[in-house]
Amino acid sequence: MFSYSSFFVRWLVAVFLVIATYNPSGYSYFHWIAQASTDLWPFKALAGVALIVVYGLYGLATLRALGYSGIALITALSAAIIWVLADLKLLTGFATPMILMLMLANVLAIGVSWSHIRHRLSGQVDSNDVRIY
Repeated sequence: MFSYSSFFVRWLVAVFLVIATYNPSGYSYFHWIAQASTDLWPFKALAGVALIVVYGLYGLATLRALGYSGIALITALSAAIIWVLADLKLLTGFATPMILMLMLANVLAIGVSWSHIRHRLSGQVDSNDVRIY
């Protein structure tokens, strides 16, 4: 059964995915790869492939659930929220990229959860959810 906690877990995974890929703190996959050292390349490759796989899963689920127009609408809503926060002078230098990354995580989490959300709101069942007994 889909609940707030199951959405929260999906959102946490999306936040981890986005923050692990890049963040302004300097501790991310991007910064790890950008280091000049030549050691640990097998681990760097493994982590990169794992990130690509999870992005693929989340991205494909988001695209199938929302489509391009749904992704564009959620992105526009996120951009409007960022605009309001910037207009209220609530964004600082460090907060701006973090807010942008959280908005990307929101798009991914909503996309992965959209089928369940739509079912709760409208009662429509996807053909993947039909059980044959």
